[in-house]
Amino acid sequence: AAIAVAAFNAAAAAAAGGTAAQVSAGAQTIAFGYIKPDIQARGVNSPFVQASGRADALKAYFDRFLFNCDQWDGFNAERKALMAHLKGGNIRNVVALTGDLHCFDAGVVMDDYDAASPQPVMVDLVTAGMSSESLFTFFADAVGSVSPDLATLIYYPLAVPVAGIGTLNLRLNLFDYTMAGNPPTLDALAEGLRIRLRSALAASGVAESALDATTTAVLAGLKADPAFSTQLLGLAGQLAGISANPWIRWASTDIPGYGVVTLTATEMVCQFRALNRLVGSTAPASGLIARTVTARIPAGTAAVTIS
Repeated sequence: AAIAVAAFNAAAAAAAGGTAAQVSAGAQTIAFGYIKPDIQARGVNSPFVQASGRADALKAYFDRFLFNCDQWDGFNAERKALMAHLKGGNIRNVVALTGDLHCFDAGVVMDDYDAASPQPVMVDLVTAGMSSESLFTFFADAVGSVSPDLATLIYYPLAVPVAGIGTLNLRLNLFDYTMAGNPPTLDALAEGLRIRLRSALAASGVAESALDATTTAVLAGLKADPAFSTQLLGLAGQLAGISANPWIRWASTDIPGYGVVTLTATEMVCQFRALNRLVGSTAPASGLIARTVTARIPAGTAAVTIS
């Protein structure tokens, strides 16, 4: 009954957007307030999974994919105890600098993720690796063999025509939006392809001196394509909307790189430096750093801003 009332109220609040907006608002309230908790609690035995007609395919997902169980999420009680110690002792300016997850992450660690209103206690920064494959690749390879429907949470298969070369088959990274929930922009969605596209162009014979210009031109064409700028941008937005990780301020799951930390009396600054991939079997002769994202942590706060 409470979900029905909430769905009605959500639809009523969306009346200005028309019938489609009302239907979407009501449906999302039902999906996240009723269907999602049931699936989380019952897994493949949820009647919603059974009714989908995909129970057999989805069973492998529930049996196989337990994300991060050997890291923070696998030690919830210990994490609560550690955060309680920091919070209770008013121990501030704690920042974890780690790696091993094969991606970039920046966010805060909450005192109790089971609480109605968890509070940030410390900052967590994770750097990608320079020579190992990405978290995105591991998940894209694994989930794609289980279910095309689940694969959409990780990537979208994208055929990119390039004049004089042919069609490049790439996987558009959607994992970043599923993970962190940052609302996508058209530029950000396209830029997420840049490093992979540049590498694919190099493998197709484009001279290194022309790689950056060719990559930029191909991305500009993609952004002008309504299928990319409307449909795929909308899909990324939907995935960002269902993310339940508001403490992750930024995540980039498919680029190699490293982090450089500068500490002063007023703030800590971490520059996440994304690297272009190898050209053949050698490092790029120029343009080694593809882009830099900066995380700032002011002294005395458990907060991080990204630029």
